[in-house]
Formats: sequence, structure tokens, C-alpha cells
Amino acid sequence: MRKLHILLPAAVGLLALTSYAGQPMVSSGKETKEMKQPVPEETCFNDHELELGVFGQYTVGEGPSHAGPMRDHGWGGGVEVNYFFLRNVGIGVEGSWEDMKENAAFARHDGGSSSTALHEVGGSLILRFPIDRMCLAPYIFGGGSFQVDGRQWAAGHAGVGVEYRIVPHKVAIFADGRWNFFGSRDDLGDLNNFTARAGFRLIF
Repeated sequence: MRKLHILLPAAVGLLALTSYAGQPMVSSGKETKEMKQPVPEETCFNDHELELGVFGQYTVGEGPSHAGPMRDHGWGGGVEVNYFFLRNVGIGVEGSWEDMKENAAFARHDGGSSSTALHEVGGSLILRFPIDRMCLAPYIFGGGSFQVDGRQWAAGHAGVGVEYRIVPHKVAIFADGRWNFFGSRDDLGDLNNFTARAGFRLIF
């Protein structure tokens, strides 16, 4: 009988403990949750960017259908200034110089030498398409230029290129190519040619 008096309270206590273990615990204190702020994605290309660039360039004028003021090949270089109002939209101004062989047709007309230096000043509208995770921006551009090699030339151009930011917002390398539209002159037919450029840009 005495054992029964001892075991009965123990059994009731064990049952209560087991029953409580299955219930959720409720804290009477106030819980505070720490809200994590989203980390903004880093960009390599911004609005209101100023770019100063230097480049080398090569122009090919082989063939009677796109000789322009030259024949064979021309090599040179230049400088440029680009400003992007928006990440995707900007304008550019450039000046360049090329040494080349003179178009044989003009040499005959003018009695000139076989070589000429072409000086060019031009401007472009630029549309670029940044890929920030790669710090890469393909772009397209189009515009016009004024060129002098003893004769005066007006030309239009359109092209494509790509820019890679070595140091985001500071240093970039680029390469592009363009088709130069000289049209027809002196009844000599189509005088268009192709120019490729490559160089460095500093970003401010």
C-alpha cells in the first residue's frame, strides 16, 4: 500500500511532463527580427560618364568599289572624348590622322604623289548595352566627319564595338569597326571604305 502511494504521484508527474513536452513553447518576451537590407548590384557603367581615349586605327581601301581618298591600306591614330548622359546613351567627338597611299584616280587628276596624309574630325551618337557582371559593354554608333588630305571630304559612318572595363569607373580598353560612306565623287563611283580602331579609355 505504501508503494502504491509512492508510485502514483510519480506516474502522474511523468504523464504531465510527457504531455507538456508535446506543446510548443511560448515566450512571454518580445521577439525582434533583424531585417537584412538587399545588397545593391555593383555597376561598371554609370550615368554622366566622361571618357578620354587614345587609339590606333587601320583603314582598308582595296578594290575599286570602296577606295575613298586612298588605295590599299592606311595606318594612323587619334584621340576621342565621349560623354554619356545615361548609361546607354552618349555622344563622342574624335580627331585622327592616317598615312596612306593616294587613290590612283585622284593622283592622275591632280598629278599628285603616291602617298597622302588624311586628317579627320568627326562626331557620333553612341548607344551602349552594359553587361555589369562582366564589366563589358557592346555598343553601336553612327555619325559624320570632315576629312582633309589636300582635298576636302564629307563622310558619314556607322559601326559596332565593345568596351571592357579593366578597372570599373576608371580604365577601359575598346575595339570597334565602322563603314565610312563617302558616296560618289568626280564620277568615280562608290568611294566607301572600312576602318577598325583599338585603344584605351580613362573614365571620370
